[in-house]
Amino acid sequence: MVVGRAAETNPLVGRRRELDTIKRLLEGHRLVTLTGVGGAGKTRLARRVTADLSRVYKDAAWIVELADVTDPDLLGHSVARAIGLQVKSADFDPALITEFLADRRALLTIDNCEHLVDACADLVEDILDSCPGVRVLTTSQRALGLRAESLFQVPPLTMPTAGVDVPVEGLGQYESISLFVERAAAIEPGFAVTAGNAPAIVELVRALEGIPLALELAAARTRVLSPQAMVERLEDRYRLLNRGFRGKVPDRQRSLEASVNWTHDLCTEDERRLWAELSVFRGGFGFEAAEAVAGAGLGDAFLDVLDSLVERSVVRRENLGDGARFRMLETLRLYGERELARAGTTSDVRRRHREHFLGRARHFGATWTGPDQVALLGEMHADHANIRAALHDAIETGDTADALSLIASLEQFWITGGFVSEARRWLDQALAGAESAERGPTLSTGLRVAAWFALMQVDFVSAEAIMQGLRLLAEEPAAADDPVTPAEITLAEGVQAGWTGDTARGVDLIESAVERFAEVDDLSTRCFGLVIGGMLAGFTGETERARAALLQAVALTEERSELYMRSNGLAILGVLKLADGDGDAATATLRDALGMKRILGDQLGTALTLEFLAWVAIAEGRGERAATLMGAATSIWNTLGILLNALPHFAERREQCEQATRSVLSPEEYERAMAAGTAMDPAAAIAYGLEETAAAPAPAAATRARRTEPVKSPLTRREREVALLVQEGLSNQQIAERLVLSTRTAEAHVENILRKLGFTSRTAIASWVAEHQDEVAG
Repeated sequence: MVVGRAAETNPLVGRRRELDTIKRLLEGHRLVTLTGVGGAGKTRLARRVTADLSRVYKDAAWIVELADVTDPDLLGHSVARAIGLQVKSADFDPALITEFLADRRALLTIDNCEHLVDACADLVEDILDSCPGVRVLTTSQRALGLRAESLFQVPPLTMPTAGVDVPVEGLGQYESISLFVERAAAIEPGFAVTAGNAPAIVELVRALEGIPLALELAAARTRVLSPQAMVERLEDRYRLLNRGFRGKVPDRQRSLEASVNWTHDLCTEDERRLWAELSVFRGGFGFEAAEAVAGAGLGDAFLDVLDSLVERSVVRRENLGDGARFRMLETLRLYGERELARAGTTSDVRRRHREHFLGRARHFGATWTGPDQVALLGEMHADHANIRAALHDAIETGDTADALSLIASLEQFWITGGFVSEARRWLDQALAGAESAERGPTLSTGLRVAAWFALMQVDFVSAEAIMQGLRLLAEEPAAADDPVTPAEITLAEGVQAGWTGDTARGVDLIESAVERFAEVDDLSTRCFGLVIGGMLAGFTGETERARAALLQAVALTEERSELYMRSNGLAILGVLKLADGDGDAATATLRDALGMKRILGDQLGTALTLEFLAWVAIAEGRGERAATLMGAATSIWNTLGILLNALPHFAERREQCEQATRSVLSPEEYERAMAAGTAMDPAAAIAYGLEETAAAPAPAAATRARRTEPVKSPLTRREREVALLVQEGLSNQQIAERLVLSTRTAEAHVENILRKLGFTSRTAIASWVAEHQDEVAG
């Protein structure tokens, strides 16, 4: 039987895998501890396991509840009472328990040990030593620390993966959604997932990170709030989830804040301080970053304090190959952020965070042209959210130099990752404060990168405005003593000229800039100039001049085991070989380039190389392959926000390729092959480009369906409402008044819209709304 077990008023939702795992652990270990953040569901899991195993342990399966026990001296009394042992003395002797259990085959479950962890560890160790037939299951936010202990960290409930569309009828497979809907229906009969509320429910459970307590508290709010209304109030989730349950539940489970307060109160002062300072990180962090940013006042104790936060489940460790990263659940991060503000140290810690990631970005730029590009990109992708946070802080505090240096140092990260639109948005914000920025290489490099990104996206108006700033910079006295600024200006002038029709002048200027970058030993920008200049020369028919520049770039990068600029140079050399009539050599060279792009994850370079392979395919009379490659490339171009049909030097050649391909295929064959390419993800497109796989042509019916089915908007319902008001010309404050929101919430919606659509201005949002009326109205 089970003694001391309260009846479960709400059944356990999901958790089949966890239940099976815990039972298996108890078969092989005499002590198993369930750990996890407060509200993760440790108690309910332990109770279910105990109930399920009560038939296995013939003598008994007991549950000892310690939530209301605050005095370690009363631990023994609580255990004795739960197992039915009478204690006749105020002074408790642990031997009473061990003697009672000595010959029994039983399961003892001790719930909520974290605030009595030392006393629990001593008692459990005595039981394990003296009672060979007893197995112990404990729940605690931190381990007991015994040698015999096997730990199981209770994971969040399953949730839909970000970016994956799941039909409404398929959402019930996710435990977090099932729990929320079941508890909401108990409060509001008839509540169910519908096409209308499904997006908000998915966003809500993801924001609450699958924490059962948070989901149940949110479900309790369905008395007065819709899921969408809750999503809009998540910025202050502690206020949103501050009322929940009455009756026989521990105080710490009556609100989200009470649950986290319980954990916070159990921490030492050093642990609380580190928790607060780690809250400046976004999306996780590495050990060295944490030590540099948040370990300043801890000295040699930093390692032990971080280890304690991991043990308490405040910080989670994530294994990534040979390394490890750490992260906090957003709910805990926000709590730490609030504590940091209360301590008055937010600006100091954010400054250290910004300085750390600025140093990392500069290291990226300084070591880019070498053998570590894949590792460098991997590090930056892992810390993308931290880069954004550092940029936001630099711009908010008016430190234009830091912002520009951070953006420009990561030029290749923005390009390879497909983040050019985002980078332009950061550049626009940083350059808005450029009047007060110190003149010199940082400003000139930032302006040159901004001009290049604008030209890349065929935004000639913005590019010219940036160039005017560069020209004014050249006239300032400081430029005379700065060798980098004139080189940056010359290079930018050359690229702009080449991109806007004055190609011969552009190539001359670029070659002049390349010489200057050689003098200042800037290999990365020098190779950039060689490849861009070689490409422009090749497009104007100066093949020998082009080949000389490109071969030089390939030689300089190959000897350093560099991949990025070498693959760009090889791709253009492949086109030159095609122009020479050597299709086989062109294909081989382009495949070499594409293989490097695959290693780097370079989306822009992948799209470009697929385009070039399409040119080779049609030259060889392989129309279906050419159309499929163009479709695959087009899909990536669209993701990057680049219109190839408007891109100088490429538009004419793409049109020629299209016309030639249409001439050898029927309209149906052409559309089918294009659709097959468009449907490929980048990995499949690369495999097809390398001829590792054959294309799977899209059936005609699927093609027709793609044309007739309504397009799903990337924006939530509220974001579509905000976008419509942006189109009307309303300010953030006016939007907030119209929709009855706070101005900060309206600003957040506009920021999300810009990020999701890859835009940098409200004008772009208005234009998008005009072109996507069906999506916005849907």
